[in-house]
Amino acid sequence: MRVMSSRSVSGQLRILGLALLLLFPIVAAASLSSLVSQGRDIDRLTLAYGPAFDANNAVLIDMTEANAGWSQLVGGSAPLTRYRLKRDVVADDLAGIERALGSDALRETDRTRYAALLATQRQAIERWFDAAEAAEDGMSGTLSQRAVLEAAAIDDFRLFRDSNRDFYDAVRLQRDAARDASRSSVQLVVTIVGITALVAMGIVLGGWRLLHGSVTGPLERLRAVVERQRDGDREAQADTDSGADEVRSLAADFNGLTRSNQVLLEQQSLVLLAHQLALDVARGVHSAPDVDTALETVGAMLGEGLSVDRVLLYTHDDTGAITQRNQWHRYDLPDLPALPPSLAREVKDVGDELRRQGSVFVLSDFLHPDVQAQDRAQRFYRATSAKSILMVPVGVGEQGLGVLSLMTVDNPRRWRRYEIQAVQQCAGYVAQAIVDLRLREMREKQVEQLTALDRQKTDFMATVSHELRTPLTSINGYLELLQDGDYGTLAPEQLDALDIVGRNAQRLRGLIEDLLVLNKIEATGLQSSTEDVEVDELVAGVADLLRPVADAAGVSLVVDDVDPALSIRVDRGQLERSLINLGSNAVKFTPAGGRATITAGQVDDRVVIRVADTGIGIPEKDLPDLFDRFFRASNATAAAIPGTGLGLAIVRAIVEGHGGELQVDSVEDEGTTMTVLLPVGNGRPVATV
Repeated sequence: MRVMSSRSVSGQLRILGLALLLLFPIVAAASLSSLVSQGRDIDRLTLAYGPAFDANNAVLIDMTEANAGWSQLVGGSAPLTRYRLKRDVVADDLAGIERALGSDALRETDRTRYAALLATQRQAIERWFDAAEAAEDGMSGTLSQRAVLEAAAIDDFRLFRDSNRDFYDAVRLQRDAARDASRSSVQLVVTIVGITALVAMGIVLGGWRLLHGSVTGPLERLRAVVERQRDGDREAQADTDSGADEVRSLAADFNGLTRSNQVLLEQQSLVLLAHQLALDVARGVHSAPDVDTALETVGAMLGEGLSVDRVLLYTHDDTGAITQRNQWHRYDLPDLPALPPSLAREVKDVGDELRRQGSVFVLSDFLHPDVQAQDRAQRFYRATSAKSILMVPVGVGEQGLGVLSLMTVDNPRRWRRYEIQAVQQCAGYVAQAIVDLRLREMREKQVEQLTALDRQKTDFMATVSHELRTPLTSINGYLELLQDGDYGTLAPEQLDALDIVGRNAQRLRGLIEDLLVLNKIEATGLQSSTEDVEVDELVAGVADLLRPVADAAGVSLVVDDVDPALSIRVDRGQLERSLINLGSNAVKFTPAGGRATITAGQVDDRVVIRVADTGIGIPEKDLPDLFDRFFRASNATAAAIPGTGLGLAIVRAIVEGHGGELQVDSVEDEGTTMTVLLPVGNGRPVATV
């Protein structure tokens, strides 16, 4: 980790120049004694440290360019630099270092130490070139082999960088020490000789300007490039041709980082596209009307979205027999024939094996020698001519449904991880869609069967009800003849018996009529002939019909006054039938001495007709089933009160058929209130109740 100074480079240079000017008078006395030392330092700087330092930097630059060219080559792109050509260039750079280190200006111990560091660096360079060439020669090998060779080259280059840095640090330390000593000597000499002082000042100022142009200017330009990238210009590149060696190295590293970021962004974009493709496939299969359409949708979307040549989707039953085969292919390819029986029988086995392992089957190159040795792979290759394949199992839970295969036929293909994951997601969507669509098809068939059965039941009930009316008419006719004495005078006991027969025949006629009405409503709907009906007349007519029955039962029938202006547009006969039914129930379920009440009025935009009684009421547990056909309240059954359980079903059908609503409010042993709410018909508004 580099520690950055809080001062700018130009500021440090200005301070250095001022310090040099201030030091001149102080070191004047020591200038003569420093001349000899200055000469030795200058010799070491000019003959040894300077050339060795520059040559070492040249080695680093050339090796960096060689490594960049090699990285581009193994990465599959055209290299800007042929790294093999750099071997001789680097050798020349090393020879320059060796010549510089052979100078007599260096001490023997320093030459020995530098020679050892140089030997280490030379050895690291040779190892890297050997590893790079081995990695290049191994590009035709397997992916794992290539990875091992490339990793070895990368490790060797890291060793080179370390050895180069060691040599750089050692030379720089001695160079800086010699430079400092030389500078001190120069300052002493300059203070003694005025002209020398002026020349030294000019050298310092010129050096400052030179460093400003080679460091500060390039750094400013590099910062501008960073700001452009921060603002969204991902193509901005730093200038690597100007500035000091360190600045150029920093610019090169920055450009390398930029290229790496671009590659990462491209990969992220591809991953997002694959994810979007999976979502599109999910929407497509879930909106498909049937299984065939869903399979065709998946094949087309995967084939076009992943740019493959063929997509095959096989589904099978529990025995392994192929039930469906769907294929998509590139426009210029023919359809594939059905798989040979030997391969078709293995589809289920392959899918089950992959599902047990929780994996997929991937082959990047069918023509690879290792693949050619596999019998199943070669049989599949002969059947499909595929060069590469990605095979994914299709199933839900423990149930295997089929296998999804994506193929290329022209060239091998390296299947990316995000592509495999996208196909696995799509296989899951396909499995769910297959299950859902099959269940929907089963439900539709069941609905059709139930509808047919219900229609048969309705027809049967209508036929039976109609056929029962004929013998019942004969029974009633002969019953009247017997009661009128046409067949002779009957004893009182016989007349009582005929009365019982008559009442039960009347009950049977009511039951038949109710069944006919319900079946007619179910078969053809409620067919009404509407007209404007005054509510007061309607209620009065119903009360007139119910009053004799109420009097006979000892029940008081009360009818509240109804506004004569209140009217409603309904089918008079149907609504009258429903009100009679409600009123009859009120009277029938009210013990003697009780009261039945009929009221009518308007609330907002609806006519409200209430039929209330003080009878036995309805148990709370029976209320949800009250309007079901043939259902009777438990307390009514226990009290042996006659009834068919069809009346309220008919009333609700009539009320709802007129756009109204039937409500019930009942408390056991206290009474029941049935409320009919219907839209207001023609007539002026009246006061609400």
